[in-house]
This record gives sequence, structure tokens and C-alpha cells, in this order.
Amino acid sequence: MNRLLWLGTACILAIFSACTRPARPVTTPQHVPGPSSVSASAGAVGEESAQAVTGWFCPMHPDVTSDAAGKCKKCGMALLAGDPFETREYELDFVTSPPAVKAGVPFTMIFNVRHPRSGTLIKDFAVVHDRPYHLFVVSQDMTSFQHIHPAARPDGSWSVEVTLPKPGYYRVLSDFLPTGGSPQFLGRTLVTSDFDGDLLSQAARLQADELLRKTVDGITAEVKLDPPKLIAGRNGHLAFTLTDANTGSGVTDLQPYLGAFGHTLVLSEDLVDYVHSHPTEDPESDISRGFGGPRISFEGYMPRAGRYRAWTQFLRNGQLTTFSFTFTVWNLEDAVR
Repeated sequence: MNRLLWLGTACILAIFSACTRPARPVTTPQHVPGPSSVSASAGAVGEESAQAVTGWFCPMHPDVTSDAAGKCKKCGMALLAGDPFETREYELDFVTSPPAVKAGVPFTMIFNVRHPRSGTLIKDFAVVHDRPYHLFVVSQDMTSFQHIHPAARPDGSWSVEVTLPKPGYYRVLSDFLPTGGSPQFLGRTLVTSDFDGDLLSQAARLQADELLRKTVDGITAEVKLDPPKLIAGRNGHLAFTLTDANTGSGVTDLQPYLGAFGHTLVLSEDLVDYVHSHPTEDPESDISRGFGGPRISFEGYMPRAGRYRAWTQFLRNGQLTTFSFTFTVWNLEDAVR
């Protein structure tokens, strides 16, 4: 389920696993079911998913399991009841309103989630990092990024208004956890109606950043890779050090954003491997202290060699700042040359 690399979240919200599943493209409307009740519950187990409960697991680290309720030994999050070993993808119906989407014009994305075995509409979702549904919208060339959150509707669907910055292909990545089920990270493709090119012309052509240091919104972020050459098939770290661009002092007033001091999405250049990641457990990442920084680290597993881009978000003084960095993951043979 987890398709990505490092930055700590497996199976979609934890240490990255090497299990990748290319998502189905969706560019035309699909059936939207009629009215029904909907809820976003952190604790209730739906009728369909209750049968799948086999134990408790961490939504960020599904490899951490237990036969009883408790907390994750890696990050301290409360364990959730479900089936961490369920490998089937849930069905995801995705439509837009209006059906023809144009760049620069607001439109609505609508999602319906169904059980992979019965097709039953899923109504109960675990709240993970303050939201039951996380959504990422990334342009095919990887120059545009949005992290947004659909809201539940009375008919059981989820919706969110979006505006795309330019014509072209986009990947729409849904991140959620059906209550009693397993973490889901499902991708769909959307093409704007005013795009006259082809998929090849929109393909990302990433170049690794020579200097992993950038300043955005008055914050300078310097990133160190550990190991310096990240190796496919091994865990690695992306360690941020944040300083105030005006004073040069360390940033120690990061605010919690969606239950963490940082959020990261990492995508491989071919948009196959990806993961939603959060900071590793550390005193400076503990939101119970109120404010965080200046050092925030992410950990994860990189399944394949190649180039990756990471978008990392921090909240400070009420302003959400996004940094993007591009790096290379090496084969072991190439790394030691």
C-alpha cells in the first residue's frame, strides 16, 4: 500500500514499503450513488469493516501491531482496530462537477469509497492527523502541488473545491483509513479539457538539487540526507534544520499542523512510488510541548533507484509554508563507486 520511499510512513502513512500499485486513470464521469448517511468516525467500526478487525496497528507505522489497544512504540500515536495485513485496494469512484475541467476555473472533486469485496459504500473513516481524508493534487510535470481535505456530504460522498493552475495532466492521490480496514493511498488521473498536448509532453524531468537549502516565507530550510547517498531498499532520513531568514536564529516556534510539526509527500519521477510522511519521534517533534523546531526529521524506505521530489509543509505564525526538494536514490552498486 505504501508506495514510496523514505520519509517515514509505511503502507501509506508509515515507513515506506516496496509494495507499489499503479492507479487507474479517470478522466470521465462515473456513477455517483444516491443519498445515504455518512460519518467520519475515529472510533466506530462499520458493519462491513468490523468483520476485518484482526488486531490493533499504528496508522503511521502499520508494521507496529498489537492484540490490544495501546500506543505506537515508534511515534506514540494511538493504535487503531483493523486489519493491517489486508492488501486489497478499496474501490474509489472519482468524478468532477462540471465534468469538463478548465485550468484557472474552480470545480468540485467528488469521491465515493466502496468495500473491495462487497461494493458497500464506506461511511466510517478513522481520523488520522486531524482529518479523515487527505488529498494531494500534483501536476504530471511535478511543478504544482496541493494538499487539501475533502469534506463528507449527506449522500455518503466526499467533496472539495479545487482550482488547477494550468492546463494538463494531474495526479489525484487519496489518503484515508477505513475504520477497521487498512490504510489506503489511491491515485487517479485527471486531464483538463483545455489541454491540447499529450502525456509524454507532461512527463516530469527532474534534476536533483545540488544544494539542499532553500528560503521560503522567511524560513530557510537546510536538508541533510542520511546516508548522504540514499540507497534503494534501505531506510534513510531527511533531516531539516530550520532558521529564521532575517535573524539567522533557529526556528523554535513551529505550530502543530494536522497533528504534527511537519507533513511530507514524496513522489518518484514516474509517479509510481509515493507516500504521505510525518516526523520521526523526537523531543523536537513532540507536539505536546506546544511549539517545535528547529530540527525535524523524516524517515522512510526507498523501494527503487531514481529521482524523487518531496514537498514538506510547516506551519509558523499561522502561515503554511511548503518546501520542495529533489534528490536521487541510488542502487547500492552505483552508490559505492
